[in-house]
Amino acid sequence: MIIVDASVLTEALTGDAAAGKAARARLAQDPHWAAPGHLVVETFHAVRGRLLGGKITQARAEDAVAALTGASIETIAIQPLLMRMWELRGQATGYDAAYIAAAEVYRAPLITGDARLSRCTMARCVIEVLG
Repeated sequence: MIIVDASVLTEALTGDAAAGKAARARLAQDPHWAAPGHLVVETFHAVRGRLLGGKITQARAEDAVAALTGASIETIAIQPLLMRMWELRGQATGYDAAYIAAAEVYRAPLITGDARLSRCTMARCVIEVLG
């Protein structure tokens, strides 16, 4: 099992460059993905931003949303993570703290494209930064 964050999932769904290829390759290594409940909304928001920013085509965005709709991702409830997220507040945003807390609870690596997460010294999980 791996914990997947929105940066990696967005790259996997929309990226044609090295980061997108790396994300797809890493996600293909483990078929069991899990993430806090906000992953889908955060990824949708990023796909929308790439479309509005002219970085991807309408067709690519629609394909990404369709793939996101059908993705098999175990959803982790956020409420049980809140106290640990609160402890991480000084080093991680609320969104990022949820990914870290989930990885800690599940004892699974957090796969991300965001190097800032690897600098969270309070994290008690493996944080694998792609890119």
